[in-house]
Amino acid sequence: MISKPLFRIIALCSFIIGAILGVFPLIPALIGISFFLLMFGVAPFMLIYLRKLNILKSIEIEESLVIGSISGAVALLGFATIYFPIAFILQLIFKIQSFIWIKVLFVNIGFLIPMVILIALTSALLNAFSGFLTAYFYQSFQAKK
Repeated sequence: MISKPLFRIIALCSFIIGAILGVFPLIPALIGISFFLLMFGVAPFMLIYLRKLNILKSIEIEESLVIGSISGAVALLGFATIYFPIAFILQLIFKIQSFIWIKVLFVNIGFLIPMVILIALTSALLNAFSGFLTAYFYQSFQAKK
């Protein structure tokens, strides 16, 4: 099971990663890359980062699923915290057509919050899977040594 200090480290690092990834989609060419990294890349990064810092002694499959789901959900919340307000402000100031849907979401705030929660759950699921794959390959390569 994951301890409280480890949970705090995972949540804080994932939120920061999500916030950083929330800035990149403001450049339209980077939307796909940023969203792909957000959905699949946060958990492997967190597992490898925690292992390099010796916070995790080894990468176990059960822990990787939990760490992946926590990091995926929190990273998406960090992404939404940064991306949506900045995109809304850019749409109001510059009338950028690619951000017009953000204005619609902020007008219907009752739709925005459930949408973010649903996508956070999807991100948690996909990051749990990529964390599982990371742990599986890590254990496979450790067994060969």
